[in-house]
Amino acid sequence: MNSSNQNIIQVYEYQTLRVGDNSQFNVSHFKALEKYGYKTREKYYSVGNQRIRFTNYVGVIQVKNLTIEILPKADVALDSDSSKEKWHNALISMLQECKLIKLNAISYARLKLKSASILDLYYDLFLTEVETLLKHGLRKDYRSQRENLPMVKGKILFTEHVRRNAFHKERFYVEHKIFDLNNRLNQILLKALQILKTISHSPSHNTRIIKLLNNLDGITEEIITPQWFENIHYDRNTKRYKEAINLAKLIILRFNPDLKGGNENVLAIMFDMNLLFENYVYRKLKAVQSDPDIPIVSVRDQTRTPFWESRGLRADIIIESEDSRLVIDTKWKVLKNNTPSDADLKQMFVYNLHYNTELSILLYPKTNIDSVDKKPFRNDKFKDRNCQVAFIDIFDESGKLEANLGLKLYYELLESELNSYVNAIN
Repeated sequence: MNSSNQNIIQVYEYQTLRVGDNSQFNVSHFKALEKYGYKTREKYYSVGNQRIRFTNYVGVIQVKNLTIEILPKADVALDSDSSKEKWHNALISMLQECKLIKLNAISYARLKLKSASILDLYYDLFLTEVETLLKHGLRKDYRSQRENLPMVKGKILFTEHVRRNAFHKERFYVEHKIFDLNNRLNQILLKALQILKTISHSPSHNTRIIKLLNNLDGITEEIITPQWFENIHYDRNTKRYKEAINLAKLIILRFNPDLKGGNENVLAIMFDMNLLFENYVYRKLKAVQSDPDIPIVSVRDQTRTPFWESRGLRADIIIESEDSRLVIDTKWKVLKNNTPSDADLKQMFVYNLHYNTELSILLYPKTNIDSVDKKPFRNDKFKDRNCQVAFIDIFDESGKLEANLGLKLYYELLESELNSYVNAIN
């Protein structure tokens, strides 16, 4: 899809990108990524000899004028433009389902015509949110201002007044209140816009950025730290800022400026694909919990219980009906020979014991190789402590993410298991 855009490279997780393999990726890009990789302790990729090997993180990295999209891939289809478009769209849909991107269908359609990257979507969404805030008026707050004035305004700060004005009897050092736009929420927006002005290479985005910055004139530039975001508390007057601030947080905290002025700024918006798949499956199952035709009483995610001292066990998803309980542990990987590792099987057995479940399921995405639907691992010695490997095709027949994945998971995977335990009890 994006092959026509000379500033975008699409690769897959665990793929290696070497200098020289792609005419767009040169030594200057590698050096910038090398610095960023060492700074982030090679969290998103490992650094080799003029090569970058990506890990289980997917998303997008902008380095200088180059955008690199790292796509998920859980099949063995040939590397093609159609395959990349399929996984590009799948990643966007997953991010939207997991509330990691608030996608407007109209803006997405508009940007898609321009072969947009995921980064373009985030930029466009942020700019749209700020434009909406401006349309309805930015929030003003009272703040304290200290200054030397030729009149008394507010209260005189006597100690500082004496120090400053011993020979200027006509002046008064005072503290008074000002009601204006210069507050923390608007300062965060300003910082994010200034970053985008530095790194955006889209003429349409740049025009919008300049216009917005002109409307923020008078707001002071501050050093924004993670603590700024931790200390934000939204109320009925500020909740309209929430989406814009969340997007600004991504831009500000994931930005690594080139302080030496070499124009090698890096911005990375990356997501752990294992956690993304887990959360995606959970949300799809949670959506069918309220279906009156499905006897699922509860779907719980990331349930951590104490195990030993400060350590605990954390099952990905727990499914409960009136008579039974199942544990699902999602695994985003291509499983060879339909056989899990010993460590994964032992983990499932511990889940069975600890959560008192009849069945634990290792759930993998179904690939286009000979993946079975379900493969049980049972032992007569542990009749009520069983494990099962299962696979689910997350795509529909048209190659899009399955909209009704929760129902598909239930009818293909869970229904027979839940019913079998109910029948066994009866």
